[in-house]
Amino acid sequence: MTTLNQKMTWIPVVLAIIATMSWAGNITLAKMVNESIPPIGLAFWRWTVASIVLAPFVLRPMIKQWRLFKDNIRLVLLLALFGVAGYNTLVYVALKNTLSTNVVILQSASPLMILLVQFFLLKQTTTLRQALAIGISAIGVLLIITKGKLITDFTFGNSELIALFAILVWATYSVFVQRLPDDLKGLPILGYTVFIGTAMLLPVYIAESVFVETMPLSFESIAISLYTGIFASGLAFFCWNAALQRMGAAKTGQFMHLIPVFGLIFSMLLLGERLENYHYIGITFIVVGLIVANLSSRKQRLQST
Repeated sequence: MTTLNQKMTWIPVVLAIIATMSWAGNITLAKMVNESIPPIGLAFWRWTVASIVLAPFVLRPMIKQWRLFKDNIRLVLLLALFGVAGYNTLVYVALKNTLSTNVVILQSASPLMILLVQFFLLKQTTTLRQALAIGISAIGVLLIITKGKLITDFTFGNSELIALFAILVWATYSVFVQRLPDDLKGLPILGYTVFIGTAMLLPVYIAESVFVETMPLSFESIAISLYTGIFASGLAFFCWNAALQRMGAAKTGQFMHLIPVFGLIFSMLLLGERLENYHYIGITFIVVGLIVANLSSRKQRLQST
């Protein structure tokens, strides 16, 4: 029985790793094609493909939980806006004018962003150690979005700010998805958020196509839509939501800093990007902040035993 329980504890860990690896690949590939494929067009067709792929698996659970959906429709709409329509679209927009490396490194700040969201929106107490961790990591984030000119020439890169706002949106999604009733979690909420989020993107996609740039029909656009729709959307979101249910937002959020690990590897291999000195310094501050936050959690667990 103990062996079975130990195996079960690894399942959410593996699910979180699959999700973060898929998202890291999504960021790298989106950067590869951003000169020829518009960001909102990519986001819309990504979720359109995901809707088609997921439909056979989610429609029956969605129908079964229809009444529960109606009872929680405001929360579901918020999750669709943040988790589907908002987060990835903002990331694609940011990638137009910044390195993939910058975006994936900033992702590592999401565990601490989750702590901030829990404090400001849910009034969950933040310890002094957690506050210190947030402050240390914030220095690392600022170093990256100012390209190392935190003191000498303090200016924000607009694309880096958009990427940071995207992380705030994702942190909010990760916190609020836990407030769903248990019967609505898993396949039902995955289906509702993907379908509704895609519908939210439709008018914005039409506006982009008419006034800015049209999504081209090419092998490249079809391939990237299939990858992002199947792996970075359907598979990754299912894995992430399942991990959230089993480990909670704060613990699952720690796995988000694996996105920079996978993302940096992908960026160097596929895009030829290289780290600058300010990247290394910024990463150091972010990692130290994460260590401080985790030391707090470890101490609490030891005290509880």
